[in-house]
Amino acid sequence: MDTAKDARILVMEDALRRLNEIIGNRKLKFHVEYSKLVEILQQVGGLVYEVKYSYVPAVNVAELDSTRKIVEGIGTFQKLIEQSIKSTGYKPVTSKETHTQAELFYCFRVIEKLGHRLQHYDDDPAHAVDILAVEISQTRPVPDSKNLTECRCTDGTRIWKIVTNIPGIKIGTKLACAVLPPIEMMGIISEAMFLGGTPLSEETELGVLKNPNSSILDQARAQVLLITKRMS
Repeated sequence: MDTAKDARILVMEDALRRLNEIIGNRKLKFHVEYSKLVEILQQVGGLVYEVKYSYVPAVNVAELDSTRKIVEGIGTFQKLIEQSIKSTGYKPVTSKETHTQAELFYCFRVIEKLGHRLQHYDDDPAHAVDILAVEISQTRPVPDSKNLTECRCTDGTRIWKIVTNIPGIKIGTKLACAVLPPIEMMGIISEAMFLGGTPLSEETELGVLKNPNSSILDQARAQVLLITKRMS
């Protein structure tokens, strides 16, 4: 297995890069022990090479000590962040702060699920991120925008905010989305991206989308390749 080019590993590496940028530039607007976070990032960063250039089957990559230590290390990092947010009662007050917090939790999600993706999916880049079935619960036009809509969606466990230019989008519609690095659109942070505007069937279970069709996979793959292109 060419682990050096596996999108699942490259997306994990990109997530670590994003965490390093957040901590290195001290973007967090609440009290946290930066020295501990830096130490964790240095420790897991030193293990990426072992994972990326292991050249063993994906199932074996998932079982490597270095893979486990990366996941556990970032799990500890996440707990420190969540404890600091809880103890300070912090809530983002600007779009930049909202973006930083959304990016943190995107990175945590990517790294936490690395082993699962290596064990249960193939190396199609589309499988390097979560593809979810969500249901739209609220919509509103984005102020000062001609064609953007802000949607609140549920995957059955949490609420996602997704900004889209899909026309005629309606409450109650189920759509596929990919969990991607959050982006700011007209001052609003979009936490995921709809994979086309074709509704899923009403019987579709919310959460991880089972057996996504080729069009959904194509769109997810294209987005992942944009991420991995930066890592080559």
